[in-house]
Amino acid sequence: MVRQELRVESRKSEARYHRQMLLRDFGESGQEKLGDASVLVVGCGALGCGVMDLLARAGVGTIRLVDRDVVQETNLQRQVLYCQADADASRPKAIAAAERLLAVNPHIEVEPVVADFHADNAEDITAGMSLLVDGLDNFDTRYLLNDLAVKHGLPYIYAGAVGTGGMVMPILPRQGGQGQAIQWREDAATPCLRCVFPEPPPPGSTPTCDTAGVLGPTIAAVTAHQAAIALSLLIGRIDGFDRSMHSIDPWTGEDRQMRTGVPREDCSCCHDRIFEWLDGSRGTDTESLCGRDTVQLLPAGHDLLDMEDLAARLSPHGTILHDEHALRVDLANEDVRITIFPDGRALVGVSDPIQARTLYDRFIGS
Repeated sequence: MVRQELRVESRKSEARYHRQMLLRDFGESGQEKLGDASVLVVGCGALGCGVMDLLARAGVGTIRLVDRDVVQETNLQRQVLYCQADADASRPKAIAAAERLLAVNPHIEVEPVVADFHADNAEDITAGMSLLVDGLDNFDTRYLLNDLAVKHGLPYIYAGAVGTGGMVMPILPRQGGQGQAIQWREDAATPCLRCVFPEPPPPGSTPTCDTAGVLGPTIAAVTAHQAAIALSLLIGRIDGFDRSMHSIDPWTGEDRQMRTGVPREDCSCCHDRIFEWLDGSRGTDTESLCGRDTVQLLPAGHDLLDMEDLAARLSPHGTILHDEHALRVDLANEDVRITIFPDGRALVGVSDPIQARTLYDRFIGS
């Protein structure tokens, strides 16, 4: 009876993945490798939704997904795993996404984690994963993922998208994935995120999806590239993809490859193995203020903000009060006031630290 059930399941799998298995690099062996693989996707927004949908349909055996937020109606234009009912009910993104993925492919394991991904829980959440995928909208958590990738020898696929453009970069840390499911030669190692961007941009210095918008086809292009790299790594096709940083803009038709070179010998992360985000010495701290529905956020180690530029970018989203000491924005669609100081510190008019961090990342950036 067990053998018969296994044969039936095998036939179902062969039918489901038949067109993929016809590809030269896949076949039965490649498909089995996908079925044995485990991928962590941090962030279930536009990027996370797009890449998870492709990985689930391809047959990646286990997808663990992490997000702290709930579905809102403004997500539906580009976050392909959600529907109107999810937004109406403010469902946790991780739960709604997991249900959709299992509806698409009931033959895989999906593990939703409704949590803020931070230094205290990151290693526990990452345990047992083969590959890290970036579905994020903030740099602090990207640097945390980079620390995890380097420390544990895990491949990490960085991505970002805002406006009409996006970027994708595979990261294969030094030491070749020793002891991990995916391994590579030392001479195949790439720069880590801190080799390319030694420091995150100051808060408020870069546009976000909430301030600059985002084009749906840009998300599709970026996540297709992410998923292709992920599948290549998961089936052992280590040398079969370009290791450059790709800059993609479907609106203009631009697609550029930017060579990142080799890992830097002066990199504090992948050379010196100092993991500042993972050990908690870097990152944005939050603190609820006693007696007030206000959370203070303290980004670490940034230069002074360009307050005039920040005011200009936030002005379409609410009423701005601005002097030499602080910038205050009453967000039109959120019924929340955020007060930002020149050193990057912010007071967010909510009681929940996770909601405060989400609003900060959406409108100010980190």
